Amino acid sequence: MPTNPDSPFDGALRFDAVDLIGKPGTHRAVERTVPAPARDDLGVAMQPAPGEPIEVAAELESVVEGIYAHGTATTELVGECSRCLDPVTQDIAVRLDELFLFPEKVKADEREDAVLMEDDIVDLGPLVRDGLAVEAEDRPLCRPDCPGLCPQCGFRMEDDPEHHHEVIDDRFAALQGFFDDDAAEGGTREDRG
Repeated sequence: MPTNPDSPFDGALRFDAVDLIGKPGTHRAVERTVPAPARDDLGVAMQPAPGEPIEVAAELESVVEGIYAHGTATTELVGECSRCLDPVTQDIAVRLDELFLFPEKVKADEREDAVLMEDDIVDLGPLVRDGLAVEAEDRPLCRPDCPGLCPQCGFRMEDDPEHHHEVIDDRFAALQGFFDDDAAEGGTREDRG
């Protein structure tokens, strides 16, 4: 079975559907466990760890227009809390649902938006990759009330919730000692006035 170099999972989620073509109503269950790729394929904060098993279970069903694939992909995603950078995990089950159209059934002007079968092959790889990317948390948290890190020094706020810095706006820095001088002279301007 030829592999597409652009296909995620090195073509391991490509299934030959020649036995279903031209037989509407027939179907076949497919299952496969594949290791997550080592590269950053998803482009999101939460991803499967390299080599983490991704379990794919799907049904391929022949219809007049092509092969309808539906099922699930399950795995564990890992990432960092978006506030404190602690490790975070997310168990995920992604719904797979796609109609792979026969090229001869698609008009030329509709091909750009259609998912076409190539060489009687149903490639679930892009479907799994896209499903994981959509369902993954984009701003994962270790817990909903995570206090995060101090914006001035990066101190972990969980370790000392009272941690803070006296921050003076640069625009008012020249006035910082103004009131201290008045107190040393024996009061405020209103008191002397």
